[in-house]
Formats: sequence, structure tokens, C-alpha cells
Amino acid sequence: MVNGEFVDEADSDAEYDNDDTGDEHRPRGAVRNGSNASRLLATIIGVAVLGALAVGGAQWISQDRDVIPEVTGWSAVVTADRMSGALTLWSPSLELLATANHGERIAAVLDGGGVSAVVLPDSVIVEPFDLLPTIMPIPSGHRVRALSTSNDLTVVIGNDAGGNLVIITDRAGARPSVIDLGAITGEPNPRYFPADIEHDLNGTLFAIADTVNFQTVLVSPDSEQPVYLPDLALAVHPNLVVTSQTVGDRAEIGLFDPNGDRIRTISTPAVRGGTISADGERFIFVTRDGRVMRVRRTSNDLEDLGGLDMPDLEVVTDVTPVVGGSRLWVRSAHSAAVVALDGQVLGRWVGTGDITNETLTMSSRCAIVEADGVSRLVDLINGRELADVSGLVGISQSDDGCLLTAIRSSTQSTVLVGRFNVVDLVGRRVLAMAPDSSAVILTSESGPVLLDIKDLAIALSGGSAASAQRIETGDDLYVIVSGFIDTGVVVDG
Repeated sequence: MVNGEFVDEADSDAEYDNDDTGDEHRPRGAVRNGSNASRLLATIIGVAVLGALAVGGAQWISQDRDVIPEVTGWSAVVTADRMSGALTLWSPSLELLATANHGERIAAVLDGGGVSAVVLPDSVIVEPFDLLPTIMPIPSGHRVRALSTSNDLTVVIGNDAGGNLVIITDRAGARPSVIDLGAITGEPNPRYFPADIEHDLNGTLFAIADTVNFQTVLVSPDSEQPVYLPDLALAVHPNLVVTSQTVGDRAEIGLFDPNGDRIRTISTPAVRGGTISADGERFIFVTRDGRVMRVRRTSNDLEDLGGLDMPDLEVVTDVTPVVGGSRLWVRSAHSAAVVALDGQVLGRWVGTGDITNETLTMSSRCAIVEADGVSRLVDLINGRELADVSGLVGISQSDDGCLLTAIRSSTQSTVLVGRFNVVDLVGRRVLAMAPDSSAVILTSESGPVLLDIKDLAIALSGGSAASAQRIETGDDLYVIVSGFIDTGVVVDG
């Protein structure tokens, strides 16, 4: 349980299994052949279980399962010349779809929901290939980032030191919605922080801490009227908003409808973070001392789901909802764990030195655990290690986190790490990765090449990969544009 080694907390009867794609997940039971008496006993137990399901199983199925969103796919490729400002939009088969130019010195291309935005030194252009793009100025000291939402492109313009916030949501089939927070709240000297934004998975509701008035402001692309809540928002869902006020080692959790009506208040130990279940009925959270707890909007009961085995004298430092909010990533100074919404610890890591990880979001399906000089790629759905490699620097990841590229410090070679483990790119570099880790754009002697990951080994060995397509451009910025799938797979959690 030290030196960054994986500790499997689950027994065989609760272990999660998955196929190579990570899209289907199911509990794997310990079924064995046995005597007739054993089979008879199993039949009796099965009848009893069916009886229990007939009485109360429907409630269990509807309320106590996790919904794991499908992997976000991709729908286009954008290439850009940073200096000239030339933009090109390509289909997945690299058919030329559109070109545009809004000015020189492109800083970044943001993407989501099948659309893109271009960041220039003084403005951001949403839907740059549209005849009438949305153009917003970037005030001095502000920067632009995209929030991790599943359906739409959500762009935030804000100052990390505090100030006004502008949220732009580009929804399919509609003009982008612009929320100027200071304008709609009327706050003359706003102090909103981009890092303090909580939002639901689909980007339909945003909660921002108002540090001037010590409250939370709720805003939505569908409404111009803000809703004010007391205390600090912990989690947001279209049907439920959870806030918290901490005094000493205790907290008061407030459960609210998004219209601002208080549902109930529950006293709990100090909270480090949590998530709301997909049905909006449960808030699952982790306390500072490592207890996993649950409250329901229909009950005043505080349910203790179990505790995390943390190193001595350590407390939880942060909790991040991942995999669409169906898992929690929990960290202390020298440990990390993946926790399901029923409190089960799916994977745990402990290191002699500090454990760190790359930034995780609601879209993350994999994480990099960095401890004691080793980087481990971890599946956040089941807690299993996919690959491990020592001495990586300059790590970049796909949106879902399940594909990464970096420099191996010992050899100064570029590597690609994923579910296939680790491959040396043999002098090539990664220019872009698909949000679902399914494709990659690599350099080659003949120019940039778009390639399916399944054909990676063939291409690197000099073979003719069926999916390999050369991109006919001399641009220096490549983005595989994130699309979306709005269905979910229900699994036991």
C-alpha cells in the first residue's frame, strides 16, 4: 500500500468488468460449478431475490444506480495558421467544409458540441465559420477557457484575480447565448472567480460564488433572471442545487430547487466535495476526514456509506466529480482513490511522496496518478490501471483523459500512452487527440496524418493503415472537434 502501488479494495463479487472500449460495464459475479445441492440452494436464493425485487427492486433500480454517459465523439477537424489567422474546417473524412480568417495571432481554438471558438489577443469568436459569428471582447487581465460540458460549447471570459464574468453557451440549432453576470446582477464592483463556477453536466445551469455578498448566483442560458442562494455551491443539477456553510468541523448542507426554494437543511461533518446522482435525487459527498456520505432530497437522514483508508494524520484535500458525475476522485497529500456513488472504493493509490494528477473534469474517464516518479494511467470507471511509465514530462491528454502524449525523460523520445499501454512514436509528434481517444493527428515525413488509434501499430511499423489520411495543409494548430452523444448506459454503482 505504499510506493504508489495499486490497492484493489473490491472483492471478486463486486468487481467491475469492462470490454476494450470501456463503454459497457457490469458487475462480475463469482459463478462456479457445484453439486446439485449447491444448485438447489442457488435456486432457492434466486427465488428469494426475485421476490425481494418484486417488492422493492423497482425503487432500487430507479434510485441507486449510476448513469455513466456515453463517450463524447468527434465531428470535425479545425486547422489554423496562428500567425496569418487562416482557419479551415474539415469533415472526419477530411473533406474541405469551410474557411475563415478573423485576424492574426490565434492563441487557441476551443471546441465542444460540434462547434468551435477562436481566441485572439483581444477577442473570442464563437462559430468562426458562420456568416454572423458571435464576437466578444476580452478585457485586459481576463482570459478565456471552455468549461467541460457534454452537449454544448461553453466559453467563460474572466479574471483569475476576480472581476466580472461572461459566459457564452453555444447550443445546437440556436444562436449563442451570452450571460454578462455583472450586467444581470447589477453588482457595481463584481468579484466573480472563474475557478468558482459549478455547473451541471450538460451546461444548462451555472452556480457562481459572489464573494462581495457572500452568496451564490444561479444563472441559465434559458433565463435572464438570476437566482440567489445563501452559502457556497457544492454541486449543481437541473433538479437540485446543493450549498454548504462550514463552521469548524461541521457543515450545514442546503438542498434547493433551482428556482431558489429551500428543500431542507442537514447538518454534516465538514465537506470536501461531492456530486449529484443523474436522477437529481441524491447528493453523495466526502468529508474532510474521509467518510463517504449521502443525503436525499426526500429525507432528513444522513447516510454513512463507509470510509476511505487514508495515511495517518492526513485529511481529504479535494474531491472531483468525474465520468459525468458518476464517480468521485478523492485525494489527500499522499493518496488518491476512485469512489462509486454507493461508497465502494474501486481503486486506491498511496505514495511515499506527494501524489499529483493532471487536471480532471466531469468529462474525465481516465486519470494520471503521478507518484514516486511513476505515471499511471487509471480507468476512472472501474479503478483499473491501464498503463504505467516512469519519467514522463510535458504531459498532454485527450478530453476524456484516456490518451496522453509526453516526453520520456530517459530517452527524450515522444510516447503515446493509452488502453494499448505505451508506444514510442519513433520520431513523430502528436498534433491533436480525439476527445474520445479514438483518433490522433501525427506528424510524418509527408505532412500531418489523421489516424485511428486501432491502426497505430500498423502505421508506426511502416505499414499501410486503412484509416490514415493526410491533411493537405501547412497550418500549425490542429483541433479534433468534440461532438456529443446524449444517451447513457445504466450500470450498478
